[in-house]
Amino acid sequence: MTREEALHLLVINPKWAVLRHVLMQLLILLITSVVFLNRPDSSFAPDSSHIKGWLCYYFSVNISIYINIYLLTPQFMLKGKLSKYISWFFICSTILALIVNGSHFYFCPPEGFTRGETIAFFIILMISSYIIYGMMVTFTSSFLLLQVWIREKTRQEELEISTLKAQLKILRNQVNPHFLFNTINNANMMIKKDQEEASLILNKLKNLLTYQLSNAKKKIVRLDDEIKLLDDYLLLEKIRRDNFSYVINKEGKTDDLLLPPLLFIIFVENAVKYNPNDGSKVIVSFRRDEAGLFFQCQNTKSETIGKNSVGGIGLVNIKKRLEILFPTSHSLNVEETDNTYTVNLRIEV
Repeated sequence: MTREEALHLLVINPKWAVLRHVLMQLLILLITSVVFLNRPDSSFAPDSSHIKGWLCYYFSVNISIYINIYLLTPQFMLKGKLSKYISWFFICSTILALIVNGSHFYFCPPEGFTRGETIAFFIILMISSYIIYGMMVTFTSSFLLLQVWIREKTRQEELEISTLKAQLKILRNQVNPHFLFNTINNANMMIKKDQEEASLILNKLKNLLTYQLSNAKKKIVRLDDEIKLLDDYLLLEKIRRDNFSYVINKEGKTDDLLLPPLLFIIFVENAVKYNPNDGSKVIVSFRRDEAGLFFQCQNTKSETIGKNSVGGIGLVNIKKRLEILFPTSHSLNVEETDNTYTVNLRIEV
C-alpha cells in the first residue's frame, strides 16, 4: 500500500472513523487545556473552578465542531450557500461563546478588575472564542472538503475504469468473428433471393458498428439514439435466427433525454444470449415520467438454463458502472422465473 492509498483510507474509509474522532478529541483536549494555566507563573492550576470552566470550554468547542460537521457544512457550504454558512456559524459561535464565557466568569470571576476592565476582559474572551471556534471549524470544514474531493476523484477514476471496460467489451463484440461472419453470410445469401433484405442487413450492421465507434467515448448521448442502437442489434438477431421476435416499447418524452452511452446494450445482449432457440422473445420497454426513466428488459429463458446462471461479468460491470454514475439515484433489480428473466432499472433523471 502506497502512502497516498494509506492517506485515502485514513481520510475516507468508514472503518477509520473512530480513529479520526479520537484524534480530533486529543486535539481539542490539547487546545482547551490552556484554561488550567495560571496566568502569573504559567503553571497548571487544576482546581475545581478551573475544571468546571474547562468542561464548559471543552464541550462548547465540541458542540461547534459537530454542528459544523453534521449540519452547517453539508447543508450550506457543500451546497454553495456560503453566506448562510457564515451567518449560521456566527450565530452558533456567539451563543456558545456567551455560554462558555459566562460560565467562566461564574466559576472563575476576575479579581481586582474595574467595571471597564471587566467589560474589556469579557470582550477579549469573546474575540478569543471566535478565533478558537473559527480555527476548529475551518480545520474540520477543510477536512470535510478534502473527503469530498477524494471521494469525487475516486469516483471519477472508477468511472473511467468502468467506462474503459465497457468500451473494451463493445470493441470485442465489434470484432467478434462469429457475429460478423453470420451477419455477412446472411447478407450474402440474401443477395440472390432478396436484394432489399440483404441491403437492410448490411445497413443495420453498418449503423451498429458506426454508432459504437463514434459514441462509445462520448460522455452523454440521446436516449433515442440508444434505443435505435438496440433496435438495430435486435433486428440483426431476428434476421439471423429462426423463431426470434422482439418488441421495443417507448412511453413519455424521450427525445431530449441525455444519458451516458451504452447503458442498456449489456442487458439486451444478455437477454439474447440466454434465449432459447425456439419461440424466443425479447421485450424492451422505456418509460419516462416525473420520477425519471424506467427501463425493463424481459426475455424468455430456456428450461436447460438454471436459476441464477444468467448474467456473468457483463452484468457485474454494468451494475458497478451504474453505482458510479448514479450512486444514489438509481435502482436495479432482477426478477427470474423458470421461463423468464426480467431486468428492471429506474434512473432519476
